[in-house]
Amino acid sequence: MQRILCSTVLLAVPSLTLADNDDVQKEFKALQGKWKTVGVEANGNSVPKDQIPEFIITVGADGKSSGKLPEEEFRFTLTINPQKKPRTIEAAHETGNQKGKTQFGVYKLEGDKWTVNMTPPGAKEANRPKDFTTKDSANVVFIFERVKEDKKP
Repeated sequence: MQRILCSTVLLAVPSLTLADNDDVQKEFKALQGKWKTVGVEANGNSVPKDQIPEFIITVGADGKSSGKLPEEEFRFTLTINPQKKPRTIEAAHETGNQKGKTQFGVYKLEGDKWTVNMTPPGAKEANRPKDFTTKDSANVVFIFERVKEDKKP
């Protein structure tokens, strides 16, 4: 289950080409940085805190991103559309176990909290979630918290 959750997370962080470029750039600027998984929901149920994978995503200003799990590191490109309601996201995997697969999802950004609901890697775009529930679906919701970087003097 941990591998499925991590793969889903990585694919949930894509870049945007369809929305207004200024909106996309602003949104990527807001998403830029490191994010740690602090919550997961699958099959309509929250995953217990002690079973949440140690998963860090680093989002670049251009959507070029990376994911790090204890046993794997990988790269992917995010595509986002902040003009859709809810906002949409796609993750195209470039390396790792899911190389060549895409994930489709929706997301919301609330300050330093980023919630993403993604399809499993390789799912069809038609299976993109429409909200942030997972009951009766193979989708997974990830809740990320921004990792505060220590400022060096």
